[in-house]
Amino acid sequence: MTGNALRFGFVLSVVFVLIGFAPISSLAQAEPLTSSARADTVHIGMADAIARALDSNPGLLAAAQRALSADRTAAAAWRQHFGDVEAVAWTSRYQDAQILRPISKELMADGFDGLPFAQDQVHYGLTFELPLFVGGKLLAGSHLARLKADEAGALLEGTRWEIRANVTTLYASAQALAAVSAAYEENVASLEETGRRLRLMVEQGKRPELDLLKATEALEEAKAELAGAQADLTRVRALLGALLDYPSDQALELDPLSDQVPTLAEDSTDWSALSERASSVVAAELRARQAESNKGVVRSEFLPKVSVRGNLLEHQASSVSGSEQTWELTIAASLPLFTGGRRVAMYQSATAAERSADLALRQTRLQQRAEIQGALARLRAAQTSLAASHGRVDAAVEAARIEGLRYDSGAGTIEDLLRARTRAAEAEAALAKSKGDVLGTSAQINALVEKEIVR
Repeated sequence: MTGNALRFGFVLSVVFVLIGFAPISSLAQAEPLTSSARADTVHIGMADAIARALDSNPGLLAAAQRALSADRTAAAAWRQHFGDVEAVAWTSRYQDAQILRPISKELMADGFDGLPFAQDQVHYGLTFELPLFVGGKLLAGSHLARLKADEAGALLEGTRWEIRANVTTLYASAQALAAVSAAYEENVASLEETGRRLRLMVEQGKRPELDLLKATEALEEAKAELAGAQADLTRVRALLGALLDYPSDQALELDPLSDQVPTLAEDSTDWSALSERASSVVAAELRARQAESNKGVVRSEFLPKVSVRGNLLEHQASSVSGSEQTWELTIAASLPLFTGGRRVAMYQSATAAERSADLALRQTRLQQRAEIQGALARLRAAQTSLAASHGRVDAAVEAARIEGLRYDSGAGTIEDLLRARTRAAEAEAALAKSKGDVLGTSAQINALVEKEIVR
């Protein structure tokens, strides 16, 4: 594997892990670019980074507000059972004097001439309405709103774990890329020294100029690899800063990663049970129940509705002494007879939505279990790669040292020396990548089951 291929593979692995976690919106809500670089540097460790993200990440805070909004909406839906009381008032001026209040038998006791007529009138008071029976619409509607609030709460919890996983992955990726850059810097420095020695030897006629050209080519390739790794490091640090709600130009100083890598105990873990408790599955279950409740809301449109209404009003006019008071209490019932087939179509739509939600729940369960199995396989592969990388580094460094001695003594070729040094740099980079892969995959497993099961 060449150095370019190794770096490209590492970048792809970082991108794929990020795609598997939180949506891009949670990474994109940082402050816009500023023209001047910040001189202050923030020193932060992984635990502190996770804590700050859970407290300050704009995407997570937005999810918390959505959950709060859904909870208050559910409370408002339930309180529709208690009816409405409103204060009302209106004033009117008519072309001709009109009756101030509805005519009643008692009002007619003094004859028609005694009725309170007025051209300018003021009316005010209270009205209320209390639903007695609406076909179960209020109950189903409040249940539907509560299920939506529960879904928002489940997604909020899942977002917290996604944020943790993203911070861990980006933090580990930044440290791994820093180690990759250091390995490439060391390789560039070594090749520059080799180039200087070869230039002297070519001038003295001890080595052919072709060796110098090959060393120069290897040096330029190493410089390109170093520049690419540094660019990747800048990008990953910027993404990490966005997750932590820092400006994109904020300088971050990250603590070194612990040499102790997380491990998963080989025990009888019930992955199916953990999968069922994941927020994505819980949210899918709640959406299926929402579809069922929505079907009840639509069904209520076929049933009669009964409510009690009333009012207590004062009626005044400048031409009438005193005020007239009236009250009214009404029990109203209605039965829908014909709406052009609208209710039938709505019920068919709700039935199809219920079937769709059930199928989506089944798909979510299958996908969740598949992702867990895939993440476990990637963790085992990353652990194996990490174990192999330690031996690879030792072997590659020793091989590069020997090839250097062989070349200096005239027993080796420049190609052997350059290949050995490239393999040594690649081995160092692969070791750093393997450490990042183990941490990132461990965080992904914890995010999938929403439990710190890999420690």
